[in-house]
Amino acid sequence: MKNINKTEPFKPTIRKTNFGILTTLLTEFGVSAKDSISMEEKTLLANYVDKEDESYDLVYTIIDTNSNVESFIEDDGILPTLFLSPKGENYVSVIPYHPDKDLEISIPVFNRENIELPKGNRPFVGDFIGTSNQFSIFYGVDIWSDTKPDKMLAIEFKNGVIKKKHNIKIALPRNNNVFIANDEIHLLSSDGNIWHHRQIDERGNIIRERKIKSNREYFLQILSLSFTEKSYILCEEDGKIAIEVVYTDNECETTELIDIGNEFFNTWRPVEISKGTFVTRFNGEFGNGWLVTKNDQLLEIFYSKGEKGFKNLLTNEVLEMGREHLVISSINKTKDNSYAVVFHPMTDPKTKNREIIVLNREMK
Repeated sequence: MKNINKTEPFKPTIRKTNFGILTTLLTEFGVSAKDSISMEEKTLLANYVDKEDESYDLVYTIIDTNSNVESFIEDDGILPTLFLSPKGENYVSVIPYHPDKDLEISIPVFNRENIELPKGNRPFVGDFIGTSNQFSIFYGVDIWSDTKPDKMLAIEFKNGVIKKKHNIKIALPRNNNVFIANDEIHLLSSDGNIWHHRQIDERGNIIRERKIKSNREYFLQILSLSFTEKSYILCEEDGKIAIEVVYTDNECETTELIDIGNEFFNTWRPVEISKGTFVTRFNGEFGNGWLVTKNDQLLEIFYSKGEKGFKNLLTNEVLEMGREHLVISSINKTKDNSYAVVFHPMTDPKTKNREIIVLNREMK
């Protein structure tokens, strides 16, 4: 395959704030945020960039922590899913144009000159979770079914290239959250306040499992999960945010963090920015935001409610962004204790969005 070429679809502007560097990527006709992921100490974005003839290009954009910007155009592919190989190389799954078939291929984002165009596979509906041993792991839950088992895609690498894709049905219970660390894959599901914790291998085989009787009926996200160390699980009820600490003997202890007065509608899988420190984004009826925790401590929480930007509820400092209704499309680690938040303005159906905004923030 040939390598992708550079392009310059954006006009970048930079603003330094007390919260970090804000980079705005402005395009002439329109842009749609599709995905992003860490790239060493940078952020790699995948966006659809509109053209004058109302078609669009899939464009990859690299932004470093000093707001240097580089963009590259994909030759043939849509619906990008970015992921990392076990060696930390940036890969993407895309669907090349075909008049009769929608088949997905997985290829390096860069340095393609030594690989052949792979055969396509049926697209996997799920999220990239992380890497375990020689596998890149994706996980999918059918939100429209109460009975279908969860599915896992394990992309096996050998000698630095993709060897095979393994599609695996996960034994019940379904609707699991997934956590990967130290080449271990952990699942957590709930049946009321009884939580089912399992460790599986890359082929879906159960290695060990336990039942946890929690103080909470529901949980939101796994911050960390282990059989041999304390686990930390993010919870929320009626706007009261808490962490459930699970000990190795299955005993549980609740640490209350903050009451923001409004319940969450959604949360997304936490991003680890240093050992035990995670960034989790959320939204609700009155706004969206993100919080940073270390083990069972709240380090910062930014919330857009009533602001043209985001307020840190612990300090009352406001990150002024000049507008309401900014969508947080993704958050990624850059350096240790540093992260990038990717935003775009919410527009009405008749107006095309022309901006992507990236905040590069370093925890003090």
